[in-house]
Amino acid sequence: MKVSEAIRSAKQALASSGIESARLDAEVLCAHALSTERCALHTRRDDDISTDSARHFEEMVQRRSRGCPVAYIAGVKEFWSIPISVTQDVLIPRPETETVVEEALKIANGIDGARILDLCTGSGCIAAALASELPDARIVASDASERALAVARRNLEFAAGRAELLLGDLLEPAKGQFDIITANPPYIAEGDIEALMRDIRDYEPMEALSAGLAGLDFIERIIEDAPAKLARGGWLVMEVGAGQAAAATSMAVGRESYDTIRTARDLAGIERVVLMRKSPL
Repeated sequence: MKVSEAIRSAKQALASSGIESARLDAEVLCAHALSTERCALHTRRDDDISTDSARHFEEMVQRRSRGCPVAYIAGVKEFWSIPISVTQDVLIPRPETETVVEEALKIANGIDGARILDLCTGSGCIAAALASELPDARIVASDASERALAVARRNLEFAAGRAELLLGDLLEPAKGQFDIITANPPYIAEGDIEALMRDIRDYEPMEALSAGLAGLDFIERIIEDAPAKLARGGWLVMEVGAGQAAAATSMAVGRESYDTIRTARDLAGIERVVLMRKSPL
């Protein structure tokens, strides 16, 4: 079978299973099966696929047809132009989370040897992105899941000696104070779980998604506890769900610990990140 024929057959199979991104997914999985880049498929469209590669491709297409996300099948997802290893023990990194990285970098670029704490690190994608951009930074990443930390450890191997991973609940395991605390905590309301896309609801770890009745349980705890771990003038940079920014910022209003509160929008124009600065006085 030729590469073009395999992709066409896979696209038809995925489309018949209700996969809206059938063409894209077929190409991504085919590239993975051939250990090449997706952009290289065009020049290889008339190449024959080996029996082993064809079998591997077919198995992956069958998994995708059943709803398993492409990132879990391939075991990798690009984030901040970095290939991030993923398993079903961690959330799949999403483009909107890059807004956290962007805002944290704006702050960190004015600090020599910034001390950064990444909460709910999951795959470690935020910590990895910051470590790649800030070679002088000291980064601590924490998560309550040992399995998630195992994934994060692989993604932070390149920053060995500069990045520390800690097991524990939110800020509890971190010692000392930090110039920046980043976080992408669970923020899905209990009533919204069933409305999630099948790819998310059936495959991604629920403990990294569900956050109480209003989806604000973890957000509220982080806003309350972060000042104790922030250096004076330090910033909390946290992702929130669509429509949650107003509720999150209101939690900080009136607290003496924070002297500046603002939000940042993602590429879709959604207020995706809340930023709160601990008073420097």
